[in-house]
Amino acid sequence: MLRAIKIRLRGILAPTVFLALTYYFMWNAIHGKNGLEVQAQQRQQLQMTREQENATDQQLRTWQTKVAALSGQSIEPDMLDEEARAVLNLANPHDLVIELPSPKSPK
Repeated sequence: MLRAIKIRLRGILAPTVFLALTYYFMWNAIHGKNGLEVQAQQRQQLQMTREQENATDQQLRTWQTKVAALSGQSIEPDMLDEEARAVLNLANPHDLVIELPSPKSPK
């Protein structure tokens, strides 16, 4: 009887060990520090970083264009006038200003 139990345990031992090893490696492939979940998070973070980079590049090009228009030998008078009015919060005395009523908030 003891011999039959030993034979059955030997038959079950190898598949059990291999299943445990397979489970361990599969779990690490999905949840480990280099697993599929971490890779998905890294891809999402990379996408967000690229979007921020594109927005920053666009803002840089806008500022470079403004600086180029305001510097050098020929300053564009319209651009200088627009920037000065925006900074000082003033209007040209020759401009026609129409005040619009403020929108009423719904109750």
